Amino acid sequence: MHKIPLELLKANTNYLKSCIIHEVLREEPIFDCYCHFCEKNGEDAMSYSDFEYYYYRFYSGDVDFEHERRIDAEEKTLTELPVEILRMVTAYLEPEERVDLSLTSKKFKAIVDTEPVTFKQIVVVWTPDVFRLLINENSFEYKIDNDRFSRIYWDENLETALDRFAQVMKHPKLRVDRINLVLPGDLFREERELLLKCLPHSLHVKTAVIEGNVDETLTIVSHLKPCVLKNIALGGCPQKLAPVFESAHWKQAEQTYVLSTQMTSKSFPLFYGFRYFHINVMSMEFNDLHLLIANIVKNPSFQCCTVKAATITAHELEEPLPMERRIENDGNVIFYYRIPNSKHYLEIYKENDGVFTIRRN
Repeated sequence: MHKIPLELLKANTNYLKSCIIHEVLREEPIFDCYCHFCEKNGEDAMSYSDFEYYYYRFYSGDVDFEHERRIDAEEKTLTELPVEILRMVTAYLEPEERVDLSLTSKKFKAIVDTEPVTFKQIVVVWTPDVFRLLINENSFEYKIDNDRFSRIYWDENLETALDRFAQVMKHPKLRVDRINLVLPGDLFREERELLLKCLPHSLHVKTAVIEGNVDETLTIVSHLKPCVLKNIALGGCPQKLAPVFESAHWKQAEQTYVLSTQMTSKSFPLFYGFRYFHINVMSMEFNDLHLLIANIVKNPSFQCCTVKAATITAHELEEPLPMERRIENDGNVIFYYRIPNSKHYLEIYKENDGVFTIRRN
């Protein structure tokens, strides 16, 4: 049988269109179809853009071999596509990829800014020797030597990380599941100020972990939306953090944590009105623990707290509370305290490592 030369077939547009129809019927991904088409007819038979054009025409049922692409309007660029299609495209991107896309054009920035974007985590950990910024899985880590910042494995200075942080914070509909800001005491004052200036006026955050000086902590907390914040953890001196404890952010949070090497059980009164709280203290007297229990039962919104003490002083109780006690097989002890004039009671679970968990039941 006489074989028609491939070069002659490639010059026949109807033949090429019939091959495209065959690829449509294969129901494979379009790029795989194009690779198969090129294997049969040569890579120079048709450009991918022409193949894609006819592929989708035939796929939609418009099988008109007389139609030539040159009759249509000029090929559109990506930014000339309808906004609805561009929004579909951006919906497939990860949050950090949307930030990159918004920097390419004003149109993409407008599209990206209209849709909420959620980051799972944004972490800043700053020590005297290392600065680390983590945006989802994208990490920026810098060594600090003589106040000079050099990114590990990259020829970049700190401005690159701060610019990245600023670009993320600029999104008008930013959502963050968890933000950690651990700042280095009084070091790098100018750089810390630049970092805090990036925070938007009202930041949608569910969980915030903040460790810094008191002024910075107050500044960061003031930028968080009180009605959104569910969990907040602070490091610092409780007495100095008293303004934070009085804020709507702290009072409306479902769970609050305080970690301080300066805190003793004398700070317990700061927590009497909270629903949830978790505190670490260096030292504690049993009298203060009983006083804590006696006061949280007066708070109808109280649900649960944990108290961890490095050392516990067991003086004679001034006003012992009537409690039932049960010793578990592991040596831990559970106390039950009936709340006066209520059907509820407190369950105080004492572990061997100095941790007390108090729940309202």
